Amino acid sequence: MIRERQATALAFAIRDTHPDDARQLLTAALIDLSAGMPRVPFEDVREDARWWSGMATPAELLAYLSAALRELGGKALHRNHRKQLFAALWESFEEEDRQAFIARVDPTGQFRRKAQ
Repeated sequence: MIRERQATALAFAIRDTHPDDARQLLTAALIDLSAGMPRVPFEDVREDARWWSGMATPAELLAYLSAALRELGGKALHRNHRKQLFAALWESFEEEDRQAFIARVDPTGQFRRKAQ
């Protein structure tokens, strides 16, 4: 509740600030809060990815994920790796969005987790 009140107060303060000043402050805040480039993986790539993604802003996550997916399109990946990527993306959706997707893919609403 405290975070919500603070976020609301911040939103009002930004709204009430001159646009030039607000842009300067928000840009500085985004620079300070961004995770920067992913670290060079010396140990565990998955752990480094989890660490970095936990620090990254939504804009950074989208930029790196989009670039990575474009790169992966031309790479030879094992079928199971592609399934893992799809599963991770699928799990990121809310149930309502999953059902809406399924309804568009299969008008009967049927979804089989395993091929028959």
